[in-house]
Amino acid sequence: MPCVRPPQPEKVKEMKEESFIREGKGKVKVTIESEGETIETTMSGSLKSVNEIAEMLGAKAENGMIKTVVDGVKVKMQRGELELEFENGDRMKIERA
Repeated sequence: MPCVRPPQPEKVKEMKEESFIREGKGKVKVTIESEGETIETTMSGSLKSVNEIAEMLGAKAENGMIKTVVDGVKVKMQRGELELEFENGDRMKIERA
């Protein structure tokens, strides 16, 4: 059974939306909300699993969900949908298209 690693803020700061997306089949929609502006785009690939992302962030997944704060970023995830809310109020949502 894999152990839960402590968060590594230096790794989280360098992550981009592509870090959460696996290349291959499917499409995901990425929505970024910042100061009243919304940017939407669609990318090829699929969202990584809840367990994979929990391991990347050093968080714990319970009941197929993640609800945690890593280095000031609120992370909520369930299968097929990931939401990140940053300290400055910006939000990023990645979901199946």
